[in-house]
Amino acid sequence: MFISANASVLVLRRDEVEHDHFRVWTFVPVLGVASCVLLLTQQEPLVWLFAAALLAVGVVLFFLARWGRRRAERA
Repeated sequence: MFISANASVLVLRRDEVEHDHFRVWTFVPVLGVASCVLLLTQQEPLVWLFAAALLAVGVVLFFLARWGRRRAERA
């Protein structure tokens, strides 16, 4: 989550806007991404296994909901 938020800050910096807005120095989101990667390397394998299991459950639930929605639209 935080990796994608910091990466989006870097991407959004390229957009030209007409109004004044807050801009953060480039090294701040880069340090944010680096610190997240560092923290991810400190996790036990059991944490990664649990995360993979939760992700798999989420994928199954997504496709079940999608299948149910299509079935309801046909009825």
